[in-house]
Amino acid sequence: EFIIMKTHVQNLKLRNGSRIAVIGAGPAGTFFSHFVSRLARRKGLNLSITLFDAKDFNRQGPHGCNLCAGVISETMVQLLNTHGLTLPEKIVQRKIEGYFLQIKAGGFLLKHPSEEKLITTVYRGNGPRFYKKTDNISFDSFLLNQVLHSDNISLITEPVNSVEFPSDLRKSVKILYGHGRKKELIFNADLVVGAFGLNTSLMKKMQILNFGYKPPHTLNAICMEIPLEEDFIFESMGNNIFICNWRSPWGLCFAGIIPKKDYITVNIIGTGGVKEKDLEKFLSIPAVKKRLPANWELPDNYCVCSPKIATTASKRPFTDRLVIIGDASCTRYYKNGIESAFKTAQLAAETAIHRGISKAAFKRGYFSQARKQIIWDNFFGKVLFGVYNFVYESSFFSEVLMRVAIKEETHGKSNQLKRVLWNMYTGNTPYSTIFIQFLNPFLQWKLIVETVKFFFIRRKLE
Repeated sequence: EFIIMKTHVQNLKLRNGSRIAVIGAGPAGTFFSHFVSRLARRKGLNLSITLFDAKDFNRQGPHGCNLCAGVISETMVQLLNTHGLTLPEKIVQRKIEGYFLQIKAGGFLLKHPSEEKLITTVYRGNGPRFYKKTDNISFDSFLLNQVLHSDNISLITEPVNSVEFPSDLRKSVKILYGHGRKKELIFNADLVVGAFGLNTSLMKKMQILNFGYKPPHTLNAICMEIPLEEDFIFESMGNNIFICNWRSPWGLCFAGIIPKKDYITVNIIGTGGVKEKDLEKFLSIPAVKKRLPANWELPDNYCVCSPKIATTASKRPFTDRLVIIGDASCTRYYKNGIESAFKTAQLAAETAIHRGISKAAFKRGYFSQARKQIIWDNFFGKVLFGVYNFVYESSFFSEVLMRVAIKEETHGKSNQLKRVLWNMYTGNTPYSTIFIQFLNPFLQWKLIVETVKFFFIRRKLE
Protein backbone atom coordinates (compact mmCIF):
# COMPACT_ATOMS: atom_id res chain seq x y z
CA GLU A 1 0.00 0.00 0.00
CA PHE A 2 0.92 3.63 -0.41
CA ILE A 3 1.33 5.38 2.94
CA ILE A 4 1.38 9.12 3.67
CA MET A 5 1.20 11.05 6.91
CA LYS A 6 -0.73 14.31 7.29
CA THR A 7 2.22 16.31 8.56
CA HIS A 8 3.49 18.77 5.97
CA VAL A 9 6.26 21.34 5.70
CA GLN A 10 5.71 24.67 3.96
CA ASN A 11 9.31 25.50 3.03
CA LEU A 12 10.42 22.44 1.05
CA LYS A 13 13.04 23.09 -1.62
CA LEU A 14 15.21 21.13 -4.02
CA ARG A 15 18.89 21.43 -3.17
CA ASN A 16 22.20 20.17 -4.50
CA GLY A 17 22.11 16.39 -4.45
CA SER A 18 18.29 16.17 -4.30
CA ARG A 19 16.86 13.04 -5.87
CA ILE A 20 13.71 13.06 -8.01
CA ALA A 21 11.73 9.90 -8.78
CA VAL A 22 9.52 10.10 -11.89
CA ILE A 23 6.96 7.28 -12.04
CA GLY A 24 6.32 6.78 -15.75
CA ALA A 25 8.72 7.24 -18.67
CA GLY A 26 6.17 8.19 -21.32
CA PRO A 27 5.90 11.74 -22.71
CA ALA A 28 4.84 13.34 -19.39
CA GLY A 29 7.75 11.79 -17.51
CA THR A 30 10.35 12.47 -20.19
CA PHE A 31 9.16 16.06 -20.68
CA PHE A 32 9.35 16.70 -16.93
CA SER A 33 12.86 15.21 -16.79
CA HIS A 34 13.91 17.37 -19.73
CA PHE A 35 12.57 20.58 -18.19
CA VAL A 36 13.67 20.05 -14.59
CA SER A 37 17.19 19.04 -15.67
CA ARG A 38 17.59 22.09 -17.90
CA LEU A 39 16.15 24.52 -15.33
CA ALA A 40 18.33 23.05 -12.55
CA ARG A 41 21.50 23.58 -14.61
CA ARG A 42 20.55 27.21 -15.18
CA LYS A 43 20.10 27.67 -11.45
CA GLY A 44 23.32 25.85 -10.61
CA LEU A 45 21.55 22.91 -8.95
CA ASN A 46 22.98 19.41 -9.20
CA LEU A 47 19.97 17.04 -9.21
CA SER A 48 19.60 13.31 -9.77
CA ILE A 49 16.51 12.28 -11.79
CA THR A 50 15.39 8.65 -12.03
CA LEU A 51 12.50 7.46 -14.22
CA PHE A 52 10.63 4.24 -13.37
CA ASP A 53 8.76 2.32 -16.06
CA ALA A 54 8.39 -1.43 -16.57
CA LYS A 55 7.08 -0.95 -20.11
CA ASP A 56 9.56 -1.45 -22.94
CA PHE A 57 8.75 0.97 -25.76
CA ASN A 58 10.96 -1.07 -28.08
CA ARG A 59 8.36 -3.86 -28.07
CA GLN A 60 5.59 -4.18 -30.65
CA GLY A 61 1.88 -4.13 -29.87
CA PRO A 62 0.17 -2.96 -26.66
CA HIS A 63 3.03 -4.22 -24.44
CA GLY A 64 5.32 -1.51 -25.82
CA CYS A 65 2.70 1.14 -26.53
CA ASN A 66 1.04 3.80 -24.37
CA LEU A 67 -2.31 3.08 -26.06
CA CYS A 68 -2.79 6.11 -28.28
CA ALA A 69 -3.81 6.76 -31.90
CA GLY A 70 -0.53 8.58 -32.44
CA VAL A 71 -1.44 11.98 -33.93
CA ILE A 72 1.01 14.75 -33.05
CA SER A 73 -0.57 18.20 -33.51
CA GLU A 74 1.26 20.88 -35.45
CA THR A 75 1.61 23.02 -32.31
CA MET A 76 3.22 20.04 -30.56
CA VAL A 77 5.56 19.45 -33.51
CA GLN A 78 6.61 23.10 -33.33
CA LEU A 79 7.23 22.81 -29.57
CA LEU A 80 9.34 19.70 -30.09
CA ASN A 81 11.40 21.47 -32.74
CA THR A 82 11.90 24.48 -30.46
CA HIS A 83 13.28 22.24 -27.71
CA GLY A 84 15.64 20.34 -29.98
CA LEU A 85 13.44 17.24 -30.17
CA THR A 86 12.85 17.20 -33.93
CA LEU A 87 11.40 13.85 -34.98
CA PRO A 88 13.71 11.75 -37.17
CA GLU A 89 12.32 10.59 -40.51
CA LYS A 90 11.94 6.93 -39.45
CA ILE A 91 9.61 7.95 -36.58
CA VAL A 92 7.29 9.93 -38.88
CA GLN A 93 4.63 7.69 -40.41
CA ARG A 94 2.79 10.34 -42.42
CA LYS A 95 2.40 14.11 -42.71
CA ILE A 96 -1.25 15.13 -42.66
CA GLU A 97 -2.69 17.60 -45.18
CA GLY A 98 -6.33 17.67 -44.14
CA TYR A 99 -9.36 16.04 -42.55
CA PHE A 100 -12.18 14.38 -44.47
CA LEU A 101 -15.38 14.88 -42.47
CA GLN A 102 -18.08 12.23 -42.98
CA ILE A 103 -21.46 13.32 -41.63
CA LYS A 104 -25.06 12.21 -42.17
CA ALA A 105 -25.53 14.50 -45.15
CA GLY A 106 -22.36 13.35 -46.91
CA GLY A 107 -18.75 14.34 -46.63
CA PHE A 108 -16.23 17.05 -47.47
CA LEU A 109 -12.50 17.59 -47.26
CA LEU A 110 -11.19 20.18 -44.84
CA LYS A 111 -7.74 21.27 -46.01
CA HIS A 112 -5.04 22.96 -43.93
CA PRO A 113 -5.73 26.73 -44.06
CA SER A 114 -2.11 27.47 -45.03
CA GLU A 115 -1.47 24.18 -46.88
CA GLU A 116 1.30 23.20 -44.45
CA LYS A 117 1.97 19.59 -43.46
CA LEU A 118 3.06 19.73 -39.82
CA ILE A 119 0.53 17.35 -38.26
CA THR A 120 2.37 14.06 -37.90
CA THR A 121 1.25 10.48 -37.31
CA VAL A 122 3.48 8.14 -35.30
CA TYR A 123 3.47 4.90 -33.35
CA ARG A 124 3.75 5.27 -29.58
CA GLY A 125 5.32 1.81 -29.31
CA ASN A 126 7.54 0.03 -31.82
CA GLY A 127 4.74 -0.65 -34.29
CA PRO A 128 1.62 -2.87 -34.07
CA ARG A 129 1.55 -6.55 -33.20
CA PHE A 130 2.78 -8.70 -36.08
CA TYR A 131 4.71 -5.72 -37.49
CA LYS A 132 7.51 -7.13 -39.66
CA LYS A 133 9.99 -4.24 -39.86
CA THR A 134 12.93 -4.11 -37.47
CA ASP A 135 13.78 -0.38 -37.17
CA ASN A 136 12.79 1.26 -33.89
CA ILE A 137 9.92 3.57 -34.85
CA SER A 138 8.57 4.29 -31.36
CA PHE A 139 7.81 7.95 -30.58
CA ASP A 140 7.95 7.31 -26.82
CA SER A 141 11.27 5.49 -27.14
CA PHE A 142 12.68 8.43 -29.12
CA LEU A 143 11.69 10.94 -26.41
CA LEU A 144 13.04 8.73 -23.64
CA ASN A 145 16.38 8.20 -25.39
CA GLN A 146 16.76 11.96 -25.82
CA VAL A 147 16.56 12.65 -22.08
CA LEU A 148 18.67 9.63 -21.11
CA HIS A 149 21.59 11.31 -22.89
CA SER A 150 21.83 13.64 -19.87
CA ASP A 151 24.29 12.55 -17.18
CA ASN A 152 21.86 13.22 -14.33
CA ILE A 153 18.89 11.24 -15.76
CA SER A 154 18.59 7.46 -15.49
CA LEU A 155 15.94 4.78 -16.02
CA ILE A 156 14.89 1.84 -13.83
CA THR A 157 12.86 -0.70 -15.82
CA GLU A 158 10.89 -2.04 -12.87
CA PRO A 159 7.33 -1.39 -11.65
CA VAL A 160 6.69 0.83 -8.64
CA ASN A 161 4.79 -1.12 -5.98
CA SER A 162 4.39 1.38 -3.16
CA VAL A 163 5.42 4.79 -1.85
CA GLU A 164 5.98 5.57 1.82
CA PHE A 165 6.09 9.13 3.13
CA PRO A 166 7.79 9.61 6.51
CA SER A 167 6.05 11.47 9.32
CA ASP A 168 8.84 14.07 9.07
CA LEU A 169 8.68 15.21 5.44
CA ARG A 170 12.20 16.59 5.62
CA LYS A 171 13.34 12.99 5.39
CA SER A 172 13.41 10.97 2.19
CA VAL A 173 10.36 9.40 0.60
CA LYS A 174 10.72 5.65 0.12
CA ILE A 175 9.76 4.09 -3.19
CA LEU A 176 9.45 0.31 -3.16
CA TYR A 177 9.82 -1.19 -6.61
CA GLY A 178 10.65 -4.35 -8.51
CA HIS A 179 8.97 -7.67 -9.24
CA GLY A 180 9.54 -11.31 -8.43
CA ARG A 181 12.38 -11.81 -5.95
CA LYS A 182 13.36 -8.16 -6.33
CA LYS A 183 9.94 -6.84 -5.29
CA GLU A 184 11.12 -4.90 -2.23
CA LEU A 185 13.93 -2.77 -3.67
CA ILE A 186 14.00 0.71 -2.12
CA PHE A 187 14.69 4.08 -3.72
CA ASN A 188 14.91 7.22 -1.56
CA ALA A 189 13.60 10.41 -3.18
CA ASP A 190 13.14 14.05 -2.23
CA LEU A 191 10.39 14.60 -4.84
CA VAL A 192 8.01 12.10 -6.44
CA VAL A 193 6.42 12.90 -9.82
CA GLY A 194 3.43 10.83 -10.96
CA ALA A 195 3.58 10.60 -14.76
CA PHE A 196 1.83 7.26 -15.10
CA GLY A 197 -1.18 8.04 -17.33
CA LEU A 198 -4.71 6.67 -17.21
CA ASN A 199 -4.20 3.02 -18.13
CA THR A 200 -2.58 1.84 -14.89
CA SER A 201 -3.66 1.02 -11.34
CA LEU A 202 -1.41 3.73 -9.93
CA MET A 203 -4.20 6.32 -9.88
CA LYS A 204 -6.17 4.21 -7.40
CA LYS A 205 -3.06 3.64 -5.33
CA MET A 206 -2.52 7.40 -5.19
CA GLN A 207 -6.00 7.84 -3.74
CA ILE A 208 -5.14 5.89 -0.61
CA LEU A 209 -2.40 8.38 0.15
CA ASN A 210 -5.33 10.43 1.52
CA PHE A 211 -4.12 13.86 0.40
CA GLY A 212 -7.33 14.52 -1.56
CA TYR A 213 -6.42 13.18 -4.99
CA LYS A 214 -9.34 11.97 -7.12
CA PRO A 215 -8.60 10.59 -10.60
CA PRO A 216 -10.29 12.00 -13.70
CA HIS A 217 -13.50 10.43 -14.94
CA THR A 218 -12.76 8.32 -18.00
CA LEU A 219 -14.38 6.62 -20.97
CA ASN A 220 -13.16 3.52 -22.75
CA ALA A 221 -12.10 3.96 -26.37
CA ILE A 222 -11.09 1.35 -28.95
CA CYS A 223 -7.96 1.57 -31.05
CA MET A 224 -7.13 -0.89 -33.85
CA GLU A 225 -4.28 -1.18 -36.36
CA ILE A 226 -5.12 -2.53 -39.84
CA PRO A 227 -2.30 -3.51 -42.25
CA LEU A 228 -2.81 -2.29 -45.83
CA GLU A 229 -0.62 -1.63 -48.84
CA GLU A 230 1.01 1.80 -48.69
CA ASP A 231 -0.11 2.65 -52.23
CA PHE A 232 -3.69 1.68 -51.44
CA ILE A 233 -3.75 3.90 -48.33
CA PHE A 234 -2.62 6.88 -50.39
CA GLU A 235 -5.18 6.20 -53.14
CA SER A 236 -7.98 5.72 -50.63
CA MET A 237 -7.22 8.48 -48.12
CA GLY A 238 -4.30 10.51 -49.40
CA ASN A 239 -2.56 12.29 -46.52
CA ASN A 240 -5.88 12.97 -44.80
CA ILE A 241 -7.44 11.79 -41.55
CA PHE A 242 -10.95 10.41 -42.08
CA ILE A 243 -13.51 11.46 -39.43
CA CYS A 244 -16.93 9.84 -39.03
CA ASN A 245 -19.80 10.29 -36.60
CA TRP A 246 -22.64 7.85 -36.06
CA ARG A 247 -25.25 6.94 -33.48
CA SER A 248 -24.80 3.88 -31.26
CA PRO A 249 -26.84 2.57 -28.29
CA TRP A 250 -24.29 4.27 -25.99
CA GLY A 251 -24.51 7.71 -27.57
CA LEU A 252 -22.84 9.57 -30.41
CA CYS A 253 -19.62 7.91 -31.49
CA PHE A 254 -16.70 9.80 -32.92
CA ALA A 255 -14.29 7.74 -35.02
CA GLY A 256 -11.12 8.53 -36.87
CA ILE A 257 -9.11 6.59 -39.43
CA ILE A 258 -5.52 7.75 -39.24
CA PRO A 259 -3.15 6.87 -42.09
CA LYS A 260 0.31 5.57 -41.27
CA LYS A 261 2.79 4.20 -43.84
CA ASP A 262 1.46 0.69 -44.34
CA TYR A 263 -1.21 0.59 -41.63
CA ILE A 264 -4.29 2.60 -40.79
CA THR A 265 -5.23 3.27 -37.17
CA VAL A 266 -8.94 3.15 -36.39
CA ASN A 267 -9.81 5.02 -33.20
CA ILE A 268 -13.35 5.18 -31.75
CA ILE A 269 -14.59 7.30 -28.84
CA GLY A 270 -18.20 7.30 -27.62
CA THR A 271 -20.07 9.63 -25.30
CA GLY A 272 -20.93 6.59 -23.20
CA GLY A 273 -17.82 4.52 -23.87
CA VAL A 274 -17.36 1.96 -26.64
CA LYS A 275 -16.62 -1.75 -26.93
CA GLU A 276 -14.96 -3.93 -29.54
CA LYS A 277 -18.32 -4.75 -31.16
CA ASP A 278 -18.68 -1.02 -31.93
CA LEU A 279 -15.47 -1.32 -33.92
CA GLU A 280 -16.99 -4.04 -36.09
CA LYS A 281 -20.13 -1.95 -36.55
CA PHE A 282 -18.07 1.07 -37.57
CA LEU A 283 -16.08 -0.91 -40.14
CA SER A 284 -19.35 -2.10 -41.73
CA ILE A 285 -20.61 1.44 -42.43
CA PRO A 286 -20.69 1.93 -46.27
CA ALA A 287 -18.74 5.21 -46.13
CA VAL A 288 -16.03 3.44 -44.11
CA LYS A 289 -15.96 0.30 -46.27
CA LYS A 290 -15.10 2.54 -49.25
CA ARG A 291 -11.79 3.33 -47.48
CA LEU A 292 -10.92 -0.39 -47.33
CA PRO A 293 -10.03 -2.86 -50.12
CA ALA A 294 -12.91 -4.62 -51.88
CA ASN A 295 -14.08 -7.75 -50.01
CA TRP A 296 -11.91 -6.82 -47.01
CA GLU A 297 -12.73 -8.78 -43.86
CA LEU A 298 -11.66 -8.40 -40.27
CA PRO A 299 -8.62 -10.67 -39.78
CA ASP A 300 -8.52 -13.34 -37.09
CA ASN A 301 -5.50 -11.71 -35.40
CA TYR A 302 -5.02 -7.98 -35.19
CA CYS A 303 -3.58 -5.30 -32.90
CA VAL A 304 -6.29 -3.75 -30.74
CA CYS A 305 -6.37 -1.99 -27.38
CA SER A 306 -8.84 -0.17 -25.15
CA PRO A 307 -7.29 3.09 -23.94
CA LYS A 308 -9.01 5.33 -21.43
CA ILE A 309 -9.98 8.91 -22.33
CA ALA A 310 -10.26 11.52 -19.56
CA THR A 311 -13.46 13.58 -19.59
CA THR A 312 -12.71 15.62 -16.45
CA ALA A 313 -9.67 16.85 -14.60
CA SER A 314 -8.46 15.18 -11.42
CA LYS A 315 -8.81 16.82 -8.03
CA ARG A 316 -5.77 17.88 -5.98
CA PRO A 317 -3.01 16.26 -8.04
CA PHE A 318 -0.33 17.46 -5.62
CA THR A 319 0.79 17.49 -2.00
CA ASP A 320 4.06 18.03 -0.17
CA ARG A 321 6.88 16.50 -2.23
CA LEU A 322 4.52 14.87 -4.71
CA VAL A 323 2.96 16.13 -7.95
CA ILE A 324 0.93 14.31 -10.60
CA ILE A 325 1.18 15.42 -14.24
CA GLY A 326 -0.15 14.40 -17.65
CA ASP A 327 -3.49 12.66 -18.24
CA ALA A 328 -3.76 11.51 -14.61
CA SER A 329 -3.81 15.20 -13.66
CA CYS A 330 -5.55 17.13 -16.45
CA THR A 331 -5.68 17.11 -20.22
CA ARG A 332 -7.50 18.97 -22.97
CA TYR A 333 -11.03 17.73 -23.53
CA TYR A 334 -10.81 14.99 -26.21
CA LYS A 335 -7.67 16.57 -27.69
CA ASN A 336 -3.87 16.66 -27.69
CA GLY A 337 -2.96 14.51 -24.72
CA ILE A 338 0.73 14.71 -25.58
CA GLU A 339 0.65 18.50 -25.65
CA SER A 340 -1.13 18.53 -22.27
CA ALA A 341 1.60 16.25 -20.93
CA PHE A 342 4.15 18.76 -22.23
CA LYS A 343 2.41 21.71 -20.55
CA THR A 344 1.77 20.07 -17.18
CA ALA A 345 5.34 18.73 -17.11
CA GLN A 346 6.74 22.18 -17.84
CA LEU A 347 4.58 23.86 -15.18
CA ALA A 348 5.48 21.24 -12.55
CA ALA A 349 9.21 21.51 -13.33
CA GLU A 350 9.17 25.32 -13.19
CA THR A 351 7.33 25.19 -9.85
CA ALA A 352 9.73 22.63 -8.35
CA ILE A 353 12.81 24.66 -9.32
CA HIS A 354 11.62 28.22 -8.71
CA ARG A 355 8.94 27.93 -5.98
CA GLY A 356 9.62 24.69 -4.12
CA ILE A 357 8.11 21.25 -3.69
CA SER A 358 5.61 21.89 -0.90
CA LYS A 359 1.86 21.54 -1.25
CA ALA A 360 1.50 25.33 -1.14
CA ALA A 361 4.12 25.82 -3.86
CA PHE A 362 2.47 23.33 -6.22
CA LYS A 363 -0.93 24.89 -5.58
CA ARG A 364 0.23 28.45 -6.32
CA GLY A 365 2.54 27.57 -9.21
CA TYR A 366 1.68 24.31 -10.94
CA PHE A 367 -2.02 23.85 -10.32
CA SER A 368 -3.18 27.46 -10.65
CA GLN A 369 -1.61 27.66 -14.12
CA ALA A 370 -2.85 24.20 -15.18
CA ARG A 371 -6.34 25.22 -14.12
CA LYS A 372 -6.11 28.43 -16.12
CA GLN A 373 -4.55 26.96 -19.28
CA ILE A 374 -6.32 23.59 -19.45
CA ILE A 375 -9.11 22.99 -16.92
CA TRP A 376 -11.02 26.25 -17.31
CA ASP A 377 -10.54 26.19 -21.07
CA ASN A 378 -12.17 22.75 -21.15
CA PHE A 379 -15.48 24.39 -20.16
CA PHE A 380 -15.61 26.00 -23.60
CA GLY A 381 -14.57 22.68 -25.12
CA LYS A 382 -17.55 20.92 -23.55
CA VAL A 383 -19.90 23.63 -24.86
CA LEU A 384 -18.43 23.32 -28.36
CA PHE A 385 -18.68 19.53 -28.34
CA GLY A 386 -22.27 19.85 -27.14
CA VAL A 387 -23.07 21.97 -30.22
CA TYR A 388 -20.99 19.58 -32.31
CA ASN A 389 -23.02 16.55 -31.14
CA PHE A 390 -26.32 18.34 -31.73
CA VAL A 391 -25.38 19.25 -35.31
CA TYR A 392 -24.01 15.84 -36.27
CA GLU A 393 -27.02 13.98 -34.86
CA SER A 394 -29.33 16.03 -37.11
CA SER A 395 -29.42 15.30 -40.84
CA PHE A 396 -30.85 18.79 -41.44
CA PHE A 397 -28.24 20.79 -39.53
CA SER A 398 -25.35 18.60 -40.66
CA GLU A 399 -26.43 19.31 -44.26
CA VAL A 400 -26.46 23.06 -43.51
CA LEU A 401 -22.99 22.81 -42.02
CA MET A 402 -21.68 20.93 -45.04
CA ARG A 403 -23.18 23.39 -47.52
CA VAL A 404 -21.55 26.37 -45.76
CA ALA A 405 -18.21 24.58 -45.50
CA ILE A 406 -18.22 23.58 -49.19
CA LYS A 407 -19.08 27.13 -50.24
CA GLU A 408 -16.17 28.49 -48.21
CA GLU A 409 -13.81 25.92 -49.72
CA THR A 410 -15.08 26.59 -53.27
CA HIS A 411 -15.01 30.38 -53.18
CA GLY A 412 -11.89 30.60 -51.00
CA LYS A 413 -12.71 34.03 -49.58
CA SER A 414 -14.42 33.99 -46.18
CA ASN A 415 -13.36 30.97 -44.13
CA GLN A 416 -14.81 31.50 -40.66
CA LEU A 417 -16.40 28.04 -40.47
CA LYS A 418 -13.33 26.38 -41.95
CA ARG A 419 -11.16 27.96 -39.24
CA VAL A 420 -13.55 26.79 -36.49
CA LEU A 421 -13.73 23.23 -37.81
CA TRP A 422 -9.99 22.99 -38.41
CA ASN A 423 -9.18 24.16 -34.90
CA MET A 424 -11.81 21.84 -33.39
CA TYR A 425 -10.34 18.77 -35.07
CA THR A 426 -6.68 19.65 -34.67
CA GLY A 427 -6.82 21.40 -31.28
CA ASN A 428 -4.43 24.06 -32.56
CA THR A 429 -5.89 26.85 -30.43
CA PRO A 430 -7.56 27.06 -26.98
CA TYR A 431 -11.24 26.17 -26.86
CA SER A 432 -12.04 29.68 -25.62
CA THR A 433 -10.54 31.09 -28.84
CA ILE A 434 -12.50 28.61 -30.97
CA PHE A 435 -15.68 29.55 -29.09
CA ILE A 436 -15.14 33.22 -29.92
CA GLN A 437 -14.47 32.28 -33.56
CA PHE A 438 -17.72 30.31 -33.62
CA LEU A 439 -19.67 33.36 -32.37
CA ASN A 440 -18.31 35.50 -35.22
CA PRO A 441 -21.33 37.53 -36.49
CA PHE A 442 -20.46 36.89 -40.15
CA LEU A 443 -20.31 33.13 -39.55
CA GLN A 444 -23.59 33.13 -37.63
CA TRP A 445 -25.23 35.14 -40.41
CA LYS A 446 -24.01 32.65 -43.03
CA LEU A 447 -25.35 29.75 -40.99
CA ILE A 448 -28.74 31.46 -40.52
CA VAL A 449 -29.07 32.31 -44.22
CA GLU A 450 -28.10 28.80 -45.31
CA THR A 451 -30.51 27.30 -42.76
CA VAL A 452 -33.42 29.32 -44.18
CA LYS A 453 -32.43 28.48 -47.78
CA PHE A 454 -32.16 24.79 -47.08
CA PHE A 455 -35.44 24.78 -45.18
CA PHE A 456 -37.30 26.00 -48.27
CA ILE A 457 -35.35 23.63 -50.52
CA ARG A 458 -36.43 20.71 -48.33
CA ARG A 459 -40.04 21.97 -48.36
CA LYS A 460 -40.08 22.02 -52.17
CA LEU A 461 -38.69 18.50 -52.37
CA GLU A 462 -41.30 17.09 -49.97
